[in-house]
Amino acid sequence: MSSRANADAAGRRWAALPWPVACWVTVLLLTGIVQILRAQWFDTAVFFAAALFVVVSRWIPARAARRVPQWAILAGAAAAGLVVCLLPRHSVGMIAMIIAVGAGALALTWPGGSAASSRWTRGLRLLGGAWCGLVVAGCLWELAQFVLGQLHPADPSYAFSNLLDPLLDVAPGKVLFIAAWLACGVLLLRRGGGR
Repeated sequence: MSSRANADAAGRRWAALPWPVACWVTVLLLTGIVQILRAQWFDTAVFFAAALFVVVSRWIPARAARRVPQWAILAGAAAAGLVVCLLPRHSVGMIAMIIAVGAGALALTWPGGSAASSRWTRGLRLLGGAWCGLVVAGCLWELAQFVLGQLHPADPSYAFSNLLDPLLDVAPGKVLFIAAWLACGVLLLRRGGGR
């Protein structure tokens, strides 16, 4: 690559973040700030680290494409699901497994990964928009519940974790939730790769 091309690439990296990326960084930072108000230090670190990673990732080069067979992705999801089902909720092991699943999905979707998409088809844009809408709606719900909890501490909280606790505290509900979570992830990996 010529020195001019290198300079152009470096200039593009220093340019302002594209607005969709800037929006997600803002969501991550605001969520991290809410976690500070809640005194949830681990969650604060996770959201701030994610925001930093999104910004810094512009300097991580794409890697050579390597195909991972669909059966390997399905087998990995099934194995991860089995392990997570056997781990106690909120344990260090479960947190480590969730991070490992996320890291694996990120590796597969990174530019050059087996599930990476070189361009966003109309269907993929619609799917991305739907997920963005769900995430933003969920964040607004959680924020509203937090504010209401601060204003009326004696009233019950209806955060998603509180609503899901009765389901996740029993083994069948936990298995069902984990299966749905991993199935959504596999679907996103398949759609992202155009398969």
